[in-house]
Amino acid sequence: MSQNISTIGVLGTGTMGAGIVQVAAQGGYGVVACDSSVEALEGGQRYVREGLQKLASKGRLPEDAETVYGRVSWTTDVVELGGCGAVIEAIVERVEPKKEAFAALDVLLPAEALLLTNTSSISITDLASATARPDRVCGTHFFTPPPVREAVEVPRGYHTSDETVERVKELIQSFGKLPVVVEGDVPGFVANRFLMPFMLEGVRLYEQGVASKEEIDLLVKKGLGFPIGPFELGDFIGLDVALDVTDYVHEETGDPYYTPPNSLKRLVRAGRLGHKTGGGFYDSGEGNESGG
Repeated sequence: MSQNISTIGVLGTGTMGAGIVQVAAQGGYGVVACDSSVEALEGGQRYVREGLQKLASKGRLPEDAETVYGRVSWTTDVVELGGCGAVIEAIVERVEPKKEAFAALDVLLPAEALLLTNTSSISITDLASATARPDRVCGTHFFTPPPVREAVEVPRGYHTSDETVERVKELIQSFGKLPVVVEGDVPGFVANRFLMPFMLEGVRLYEQGVASKEEIDLLVKKGLGFPIGPFELGDFIGLDVALDVTDYVHEETGDPYYTPPNSLKRLVRAGRLGHKTGGGFYDSGEGNESGG
């Protein structure tokens, strides 16, 4: 466990937040999982229970699943995060809701507590400006799904102190993960500056009628040897998240390359967000099975 931190708060219990809850509980921490939606909390509870049971069935959980799950308390009252040594925000990937959340948490948390964010693209400096502790604000960008992916991006803001970065690295390592510090406010950080063009190129080729989405996914996997195609990846991470990230990078850089494709916007407007809604580019259970 990380020095001076015994309880971790997670704000937002969607797919990413629930995964972070599981990772923190497996790391031996007490966890306060908070969401304004009871439905989201119930979904998070299912995610963590099923994830722990799956690990236990494979002999990859050194403790009893119920013992690990018992470290988590679930709440809709944000005030219950007030005793945490660090809070990881994992709500919607948009600037204003995150800044509102940070401003509220800043008032609740002890002065020495860390304010962390799972943002995959947004400026840490901007988010930190909503607080009176910008030196203790840092990014902790987990990848989908958090219990499985080993690396975690640690983007720092302009005011993030070296001490905070070291504390965050120690925290991530105590989760059994590999922290990678990202210096400077680069929109999209490192991973998404690779990931978004990968998906954008696939969608544009599809819109131009060059090949079907199934054929593009097949070529990327069976030709290039990637483990997943761009359309499958979009459905996996969530098309709403992909659109939010692309929108943000486009707005911040002014680069027309990052203009979101119309087909992506149409799917999000229609509520087809990928696996979490049962359909996105593909209907649930479809995908390009021949690609493996």
